[in-house]
Amino acid sequence: MINSAGDFGPMLFGTGERLLLPFGLHHILVALIRFTDAGGTQEVCGQTVSGALTIFQAQLSCPTTHGFSESATRFLSQGKMPAFLGGLPAAALAMYHCARPENRHKIKGLLISGLIACVVGGTTEPLEFLFLFVAPVLYVIHALLTGLGFTVMSVLGVTIGNTDGNIIDFVVFGILHGLSTKWYMVPVVAAIWFVVYYAIFRFAITRFNLKTPGRDSEVASSIEKAVAAAPGKSGYNVPAILEALGGADNIVSLDNCITRLRLSVKDMSLVNVQALKDNRAIGVVQLNQHNLQVVIGPQVQSVKDEMAGLMHTVQA
Repeated sequence: MINSAGDFGPMLFGTGERLLLPFGLHHILVALIRFTDAGGTQEVCGQTVSGALTIFQAQLSCPTTHGFSESATRFLSQGKMPAFLGGLPAAALAMYHCARPENRHKIKGLLISGLIACVVGGTTEPLEFLFLFVAPVLYVIHALLTGLGFTVMSVLGVTIGNTDGNIIDFVVFGILHGLSTKWYMVPVVAAIWFVVYYAIFRFAITRFNLKTPGRDSEVASSIEKAVAAAPGKSGYNVPAILEALGGADNIVSLDNCITRLRLSVKDMSLVNVQALKDNRAIGVVQLNQHNLQVVIGPQVQSVKDEMAGLMHTVQA
């Protein structure tokens, strides 16, 4: 359906991926498009390959192929770049400008770390979860604009592959592959997205008094206290996070992905969501009565390792 929807297909994919991301279900859609015939089928170097990413990688390694297939790259890195390199940085700037003047220094580190994760690493949750829970409509608008970015890049004939949509993909798979990728369109479109995002976010935050970081004095104060109290190498107060999860005895399993702690707990009623947020959790997603995800950001591996060590000590 998505692959056969013409220029509207990339928008369906990009918007769908963003809308599924808070629930951790985006991997299903992404895998279908990248690795199955839902993302297209082409013959490359005498081999029939299926999936947008598989096609791109095959063309990348094929010595007789010059340039990349637009029908494959339209679902890949290029589509994310307007939002990742232009839109979300503008959203971060709008949140900073809309914060109370006395709170801006308290949230600056939070926004900068999220900005670096987005632009350099292609990891967007640290910024997206700052407004997802206080303004779900803003997140839906962000999802639609991300999808529109996919379609615009496709219509313009840009052919930048890979998966992350970050500055590294832009340089390595765009600029370094020459003008045939039309990489020069990325900064133009990203600049437009920057203006659009900034205008939308600044208007929405001020008009509807949205409690984004720094708008609430108590929240800003809790961020500052959490940073000051952070004893571990991760920069987080892991003992406080463990306590907010109901203690070591309440945790059945502990794992992580690139930005989130993934946990199973015995008793969900013992989990203190506000305490988790007070200790710099960006968001908490409860999947069912026993499973939840705590969005930490790029430092999640260090937090998980510290927590696992602390649990082992407590339970020994």
